[in-house]
Amino acid sequence: MRNPVTPMHIRPAAPADVPGILALVNEHVRQGDLLPRTAVSIRETLGDWLVGEDEDGDIVAVVSLLFYTDALAEVRSLAVADKVKGQGWGRTIIKALIAQANLRGVPTLFALTRAVGFFQRAGFAISSRERFPEKVWRDCHTCPLLDACDETAVVLHLNPATAHHPITQLPNIQITKKGAIPMSKPKVNKVVLAYSGGLDTSVIVPWLRENYGCEVIAFCANLGQDDAELEGLEEKALASGASKVYIEDLRHEFAKDFLIPMMQAGAIYERQYLLGTSVARPLIAKWQVALAEAEGADAVAHGATGKGNDQVRFELTYKALNPTLKVIAPWREWDIRSREDALAYAKKHNVPVTQTEKSIYSRDANLWHLSHEGGILEDPANEPEEIMYQWTVSPENAPDEAEVVKIDFEKGVPVAVNDVHLPPAVLIGKLNELGAKHGVGRIDLVENRLVGMKSHGVYETPGGTILYTAHRELESLCLDRDTSHYKEQMAVRYAELVYNGKWFTSLREAMQAFVDKTQESVTGWVKLKLYKGNVIVIGRYSPESLYREDFATFGQEDVYDQSDAVGFITLFGLQMKVKAMMEVSDGGQTRYAAPDYSKFKRD
Repeated sequence: MRNPVTPMHIRPAAPADVPGILALVNEHVRQGDLLPRTAVSIRETLGDWLVGEDEDGDIVAVVSLLFYTDALAEVRSLAVADKVKGQGWGRTIIKALIAQANLRGVPTLFALTRAVGFFQRAGFAISSRERFPEKVWRDCHTCPLLDACDETAVVLHLNPATAHHPITQLPNIQITKKGAIPMSKPKVNKVVLAYSGGLDTSVIVPWLRENYGCEVIAFCANLGQDDAELEGLEEKALASGASKVYIEDLRHEFAKDFLIPMMQAGAIYERQYLLGTSVARPLIAKWQVALAEAEGADAVAHGATGKGNDQVRFELTYKALNPTLKVIAPWREWDIRSREDALAYAKKHNVPVTQTEKSIYSRDANLWHLSHEGGILEDPANEPEEIMYQWTVSPENAPDEAEVVKIDFEKGVPVAVNDVHLPPAVLIGKLNELGAKHGVGRIDLVENRLVGMKSHGVYETPGGTILYTAHRELESLCLDRDTSHYKEQMAVRYAELVYNGKWFTSLREAMQAFVDKTQESVTGWVKLKLYKGNVIVIGRYSPESLYREDFATFGQEDVYDQSDAVGFITLFGLQMKVKAMMEVSDGGQTRYAAPDYSKFKRD
């Protein structure tokens, strides 16, 4: 047995330690205590690991830091070998890690753990998992135990005054201080950045070059956003330091391969949201991956924050289409925390940004919708101000005369508006124009984000609202009851997949195959009346219609014999009849029996 007074040797990990670290981690993975790690991931983050080495030179304790930002790091992969359990190795190595965090000036450490008491004895306090959405986005959203997690969040706020002090308070612990140890970053040669030309992505270009020393290729997808957003985009990206710029017009692909299939499925998130931003991210990410492969890039990057849904949508697509690509999300790494910080960084690096008055709202626009978040919408009790809307007129100010619109479909695909045949993207644009004029498509929604927090947003989706209404009405003619009802149930799950960024999944593709089959008979036209925010159906027709006037007429005995209803009703209600017969046997009465009013006296 180890001599308890023998000094414990805790040191930074070295390349030769990788097999020993992996073996110890895997031992705890098999026990269900840790998430799995690979030798490659350990090697790439080696500067963030500490190891405990016993007298025989064996690695008997390990732990690592994972940096989300310069101000927040997670304690990960804490493991102690069974042969030294109870000897204080865990307590000692966690103290060393805290000292290391102090050396690196990290103000906050957190962990998700089942060993709550152990961390409390080390100075951590119980916290809420929702305080660390970075962790949830990175690891938890793919965990099968997400909805039944038995781990507790703990947090330790370090004293900034102790940062950069020598580690004299931990006797018998050997830790090398190499100055402030830089946060480990994977080696990247070339990265394809999802680029919009706004302040954030403009700053990301030089930040990537400065922090990763890599070539940056900027990619912008034209999905139908305002033309002003695309003006001068190539020049701006090149001036910011990009080596190449790709601007691809993806409006047709967006409409044909994403919007219309989603509309055919009837997917609506939480009964209102038509998924305009959600469905766009997989298409952008798909093209990023394709360009990365064409350009020989080894990484992709996006400008989504560490709190929102978009980071998941981008990164799940990257994983689905090319899991070998490295992913860089600057908002989870850098210390830029405000518009002023970004402007200062841009000025320092000669990034050409136009300093305009910042809107209090955060917006996303494409062919399908315009979204608004932030500002007074942070309080869902506030009515959105009219000046916020940029696309649709208010229903009060819409024309006083209704406008009739006819939409033709062929096998579930909209092909014409008012008898004029149009390609999908143009057709959606035409419906946007008509709907916006009449105040159609405004939605005010408190929605549930993937991580569990709620957000309040306002959406303008005029063309999509018209299209969903028309398609649903045509299906009411063409689909039988069982198919229609099952399709309604499936649409809820389909919408969740789209919202959560799981477009490129086997389940979504299987659902789409079912949807495609249902659309074979959805051919015909629908007439609608647009009036002050309303979409009113005034007629529908299909040559494949299952509605027949002669079938529905009660007088046609050759189609429907009314006497057949007796047997149908008897069988349909048989279980109800049996239940009631059991209750009235032996002189009883059914639980629905009426009271005997004769026993009540009148006043």
